[in-house]
Amino acid sequence: MTKFIFVLVIFLLFVWRMKKGFSNGIMKEIGNILSAVVSLVCVALLFFAVSSVMAKAMSTLTVCVIGLILLGIIFKICSLIFRPVLALGNISVIGGLNKILGAVMGAAEACALAYLLYRVLDYMGIYVL
Repeated sequence: MTKFIFVLVIFLLFVWRMKKGFSNGIMKEIGNILSAVVSLVCVALLFFAVSSVMAKAMSTLTVCVIGLILLGIIFKICSLIFRPVLALGNISVIGGLNKILGAVMGAAEACALAYLLYRVLDYMGIYVL
């Protein structure tokens, strides 16, 4: 029964990510992945900053604050680069290819998420395959 539920969840994950990737296009998908990675790094830096304040380690706090500032600058530069690239997706010849590659990127994301889900379930002792 767990195999069936796992396969169904993976199938729905593939359909969802491919549909979302097709509607967004590869350029926007890459931007979304970049945003997610930057958000995760910011959260990690914030946790380090809070823990360094609790431990009264001001040098670690300084590094975290500088890291957050640099990450914000890098993210702003990347958003300035992606804005004109996203505008290219409106051209009809490039737009179709953009959508197809977005669906492929969505499938790649679904593969990564499926592997991560499998590893988490395996770690928890729930054997699905």
